[in-house]
Amino acid sequence: MNAVRVSPELDFLITYLDLPAATDQPGAVWEQFQVQHLNNPAIFSLANKSRRVGYSWLIAAKSVARSILRRRHTSTIVSINQEEASDKIRYAKQIIEALDREVRPRLIIDNALELEVSTGSRIISHPCRPVRGKGGDIYLDEFAHYPKDRDIYTSAVPVVTKGGQLSIGSTPLGAGGVFWEIAEQKIQPYPGYVRSFVPWWATSALCRDVPGALKMAGFMPTEERVRIFGAPRLIEIFNNVPLVDFQQEYECAWIDESVAWITWDEIKRNQLDAQAESLIVWQANSVEAALAAIERIAEAVQAGKIEPVLYGGYDVGRRRNTSELTLVGKGVTQQRPYRLNVSLDNVEFDDQIAVINKVMDRLPVALLLIDKNGLGMQLAETTEKRYSLRAQGVDFTNATKELWAGEIKVQFQRGQVPIPIDRDLAYQIHSIKKKFTAAKNAVFDTEGNEKHHADKFWSLALALWAAREAVGPAASSVSERETVHAPRPRSSWNSGR
Repeated sequence: MNAVRVSPELDFLITYLDLPAATDQPGAVWEQFQVQHLNNPAIFSLANKSRRVGYSWLIAAKSVARSILRRRHTSTIVSINQEEASDKIRYAKQIIEALDREVRPRLIIDNALELEVSTGSRIISHPCRPVRGKGGDIYLDEFAHYPKDRDIYTSAVPVVTKGGQLSIGSTPLGAGGVFWEIAEQKIQPYPGYVRSFVPWWATSALCRDVPGALKMAGFMPTEERVRIFGAPRLIEIFNNVPLVDFQQEYECAWIDESVAWITWDEIKRNQLDAQAESLIVWQANSVEAALAAIERIAEAVQAGKIEPVLYGGYDVGRRRNTSELTLVGKGVTQQRPYRLNVSLDNVEFDDQIAVINKVMDRLPVALLLIDKNGLGMQLAETTEKRYSLRAQGVDFTNATKELWAGEIKVQFQRGQVPIPIDRDLAYQIHSIKKKFTAAKNAVFDTEGNEKHHADKFWSLALALWAAREAVGPAASSVSERETVHAPRPRSSWNSGR
């Protein structure tokens, strides 16, 4: 019998790494797919993987091992945004700190996006942009989610010409894009790739019996395998998201785009690289953060860094939904850049009003459309009374939702809504489905989703509807058409500042 190959990287990590300390998980063990990845000598590899299986940590661990075992080696990790790029460096530092002192390297460079150790080797991590000028290993993490996936792939392949490996790992994002092409080979063969399939049942953090699940789960329907093998938290997640979303995020399924109102291609068309400062965006998840962000936006408007006129949409959370405020800019071009999103979860009425008042008092908002269904009625009426024609309540009906969904669809198809590379925003936009009732009426909504009702989508749709030309339907129903007044001169917005 041939001995099982153990790579230098795997041997090093098993020998010297305190795995629980490196992962912050007591009782952590090496998973089978992690061992296979560290043992894989192929130039090209691709992992179609579930969320939360530890792939990002794994590539950081491999990068650390190689930086110690090889002199002047470079590992370049590409992520979908700045925050996730910084996470890889944090993982790498935690792994280094969890190594035995006898092999722990000294850090020469230590910042948010790069480490250099005493061997002269570097770990470089950056948001999704083309890879140029450096040899060594390349890791494309969550590759399916890159807006310019083909450009980045084309730039990455030549990097490994003289040595190194190109490793791709991602959850799927619909049946399209370079990740899907390489994984499925339905357009052309990619014979050099070693492919792996890493669903939720391949990791002990999500599965109660990994060996048993690896033998049986793949032959079961989703609901059955979750019930039999899923960890308690995974079962709770399964119960609170649509089946197709769970299958894509946790079971590596290629979801058919035909039912999505806005496709992944259309979403990617509107995403920009915020790291390149091509899009200035503020996002807040609390009242305090929102008030601070509003001040920063006011300063940016005053400095001419963003548009002098803004339009907004406010979707009021009901039951477990979150209230969402979105502002888009309107300048001399046809583009409507995404400038602000505020998510308020379980926030009292008075605090929501405080945020809205701050927005309207400090920023040049020409029109804010507010969902006045149910709990939103009092909020909408209060805001309308205070700000007159600058704020209007709107009814969510099938007819108005069709209008708003149509407008956002057109704008996304034209690539006129620059949005940040934000996973939650993208998923909520993509979650809207167009269906038809028995009476042949169109209905736009999510399917069976108790976690959110696409609040970010509707907030953005309202903002884009508000930003239409001077005359347009901005009333409570399709039959009521009112004039959307043009914004006043910029100087009038500065009074009281």
